[in-house]
Formats: sequence, structure tokens, C-alpha cells
Amino acid sequence: MKKLVYLACLGTLIWSCGSVNRTMFGTTEKTLLKTVSIEQGCDQEDIKIIDSVKGLHGATYALNVCGNRMVYKQVGSVFMESSEADKTIQELSN
Repeated sequence: MKKLVYLACLGTLIWSCGSVNRTMFGTTEKTLLKTVSIEQGCDQEDIKIIDSVKGLHGATYALNVCGNRMVYKQVGSVFMESSEADKTIQELSN
């Protein structure tokens, strides 16, 4: 019985881990680069991740996009440019 409880706790811990969730739901850095490429009209080879802050419920990425610095946020399973993400979150809050 103790093993079952231990395994259940371990499984829950792993499942709630942000990196596991990002991988399972397709919110990987590869997907981010594809999204930014399409939205900004810039080849993926010309997009570099400068910095990232990843948490359990999302992530924020600083990018060099064809020579321009941009910030993208992961909102759920979607990547959005930071100002659009903030506007969407604000609209949903009201």
C-alpha cells in the first residue's frame, strides 16, 4: 500500500512538472520558433532564443528575431507576443 501511495505521489509530481507539460502539449522551443517565424515573416534560422524563464504554468522568452529583440509568452498551450498576451489576459480578467 505504501508503494502505491509513493508511486501516485511521484507520478503527480512528474505530471505537474512544467517541462513535462510543455513537451506533452507541444509547447516546446521548436514550436515557439515555428510560431515566431510565421508571425514575424522571419526564417527560423534567423531567430535565436536569448533568454527564457520557465515556470509550472508557462514561460517567457526573449528572442532575437531577424535582428529585432522581441518577447514571447507561453499562455496555456499557445505562444503569443508579449503585448498581445498581456492584452488577452487583461480582457479575460474583466
